[in-house]
Amino acid sequence: MIAESLKQELSRIATLPVQWNYPLAPLTSFGIGGPADAVISIENKTELAELLSFFAENHLQYRFIGKGTNLLVADKGFNGVVLLFGTALSSIRVVEELERGALQVQVGGGCSLAKLLSWCLENKCTGLEFVSGIPGSLGGAVIMNAGAWGGEIADVITGVTVYSKSCGEEYLDRSELDFGYRQWKNKKNKKNEERLVLSADIVLSRGDENSIANTCREYLKKRKEKQPKGVKNAGSFFKNPPEDSAGRLIEAAGLKEKRFGDAMVSPVHANFLVNMGAATAADVKLLMEFVVKKVKKESGIELQAEVHFL
Repeated sequence: MIAESLKQELSRIATLPVQWNYPLAPLTSFGIGGPADAVISIENKTELAELLSFFAENHLQYRFIGKGTNLLVADKGFNGVVLLFGTALSSIRVVEELERGALQVQVGGGCSLAKLLSWCLENKCTGLEFVSGIPGSLGGAVIMNAGAWGGEIADVITGVTVYSKSCGEEYLDRSELDFGYRQWKNKKNKKNEERLVLSADIVLSRGDENSIANTCREYLKKRKEKQPKGVKNAGSFFKNPPEDSAGRLIEAAGLKEKRFGDAMVSPVHANFLVNMGAATAADVKLLMEFVVKKVKKESGIELQAEVHFL
């Protein structure tokens, strides 16, 4: 719990009212998890810098959760402060018109992928159709190197503006960014501090509006056909092993509809662990461990979680 004296100082620093003992389940796509000591929506970089200094000086834990679409929160919640991006850190702006009709665009880390894709459609920009139907924010997509249908965020990024306590605000050129499958390998600085993605510079090309819209619809249709509907989940739960898929391995192990409490392996797509209504984080953890053990026994492959844990 946060001491009353620290609560007063936090309230002074925060631009918007602090939400105390705030339940995190509604802030995640899984709909699971207990409360955080506090939830704060960050409205500007000055506020962010002051808060991070305050957390360090007072030994308070904190965590950014973006849109909460790839996250499992513990049943007991989080003993610390959860930070969200406000509207000021979620903007989209054209930086430069490049050759052959290309555009360099700066996108705030808090911008949702859905909002960014809508902007692309409105401005007849192609290059991000593969994010159709992927939930979450751009910042989270950079950290996870989100992708689908043969495309990934790393394909369009030219640079990232990041922030950390010891280094402050930094710009990392594309040549300095080390991306891998579903990961940004150098998301931490040399002092092992997490780098927060403030914004990313991406390059898009001008395209035909109807062609872009049709591709987006096709990808969205395919995604809906293959993924569970009407149940809460955190997207693909496990990373795909090289030259294989986690869903195939889980299904081959006979685990579709395997269930612990209200956590179940989806009968639609085996790489989705779904919340059937009242699943707890403990239910999901038991199911996850069972799946990993059974797949390892059947195939010799040890699955790695793609979902983050809080």
